[in-house]
Amino acid sequence: MFASCGKNVNVEHGAIIGSGKQISIGDNSGIGVNCVVMKAHIGDSVMIGYDVLFVGQNHEYVRTDIPMRLQGSREAPPVVIGNDVWIGHRVILLPGVRVGNGVIIGAGAVVTHDIPDYAVVGGVPAKVLKFRNHTNISTG
Repeated sequence: MFASCGKNVNVEHGAIIGSGKQISIGDNSGIGVNCVVMKAHIGDSVMIGYDVLFVGQNHEYVRTDIPMRLQGSREAPPVVIGNDVWIGHRVILLPGVRVGNGVIIGAGAVVTHDIPDYAVVGGVPAKVLKFRNHTNISTG
């Protein structure tokens, strides 16, 4: 099912997993109910809530002389999730974002940019709210 799969991995019912060779998941990680994971590298001890969407491609839209639906799509880089990450319910992760170690992503957030280690983020688009450790300075 995956390119690589760690020990003690849990995939809940209703999850949709893209091409197995584009997905890797580390030890003690879980994919929640009804998640859609198209392209991702998921670290160890990652908790992924219900209805989380890992976007795996984008539509082409550059030309204005033909409808976007006729322009096809382009492949996008995978989402990369570090270790010890908690992703809340209904989070959307756009292609190519990198989520650092120890991150918490609040429910309903839309992650459009990379997230540094130990950040707590939320919102649309997701912004750093605070850090879980004291070695970083909060931007919020």
